[in-house]
Amino acid sequence: MPVRIAICDDSVEDLESLTDALYKYDRSFDIISYTDGVTFIEEFQDFKYSVDILFLDIYMPGIDGIELAQKIRSERKDIKIIFISLSKEHYPQAYEVFAFNYILKPFDRKRLYEVLDRAMDEHRKENSQKIHFSYKSSVYSVNPREILYVESRDKLIMFHMFPEGTLQCYSKLDEIEKQLPEQSFIRCHQSFIVNASYITEMGHTYFRLGQVVINISKKYLKQAKDQYYKYLFSNMNNP
Repeated sequence: MPVRIAICDDSVEDLESLTDALYKYDRSFDIISYTDGVTFIEEFQDFKYSVDILFLDIYMPGIDGIELAQKIRSERKDIKIIFISLSKEHYPQAYEVFAFNYILKPFDRKRLYEVLDRAMDEHRKENSQKIHFSYKSSVYSVNPREILYVESRDKLIMFHMFPEGTLQCYSKLDEIEKQLPEQSFIRCHQSFIVNASYITEMGHTYFRLGQVVINISKKYLKQAKDQYYKYLFSNMNNP
């Protein structure tokens, strides 16, 4: 599956220049472009699961890049946001929304490709960790990024998928936990493991994943919260 890249920049000239540079880096990229943040955030609600990397201009009318990134981060933590800007003044806000990197305009192609090299290395690592299981003669190979949370129920393991659907198999949650990437999957209960990428709120004793609320049991409370904070900061790279 090709890497899907979104570019949101109100400057058509900059958008075309960046698109050309990205295709010269890798012709297989699936690139979608937007000239305003409002249109992007509306479509993001439907297609967010397929955006891997987002190049985001900061100075845009209507909704600026920082505000747009905040809206994205309220739903997804794993999308690699790379800011593109004429000024360095927004570095602090970039850290606050866990940007992957920050590139100044007019961008230097060597610098762009160095950032892309890092982003692609991380993307390949994330996608090389598929888990495999079978149920009633069917064999499944699942990308962990598509798992919202995992539930153990009556000797069955339920994989609740994003954006919808459920897969299941006979196993133990302890065994499934060993197969999942430890940096992004958090055991928060005897019966639940959540994907940190989809956590939209951490309460005192719960994680919220959109409309779903998963309790954090006393046994896992400190470990789960520590792991979530570690996940957040590990996704913040130095620009």
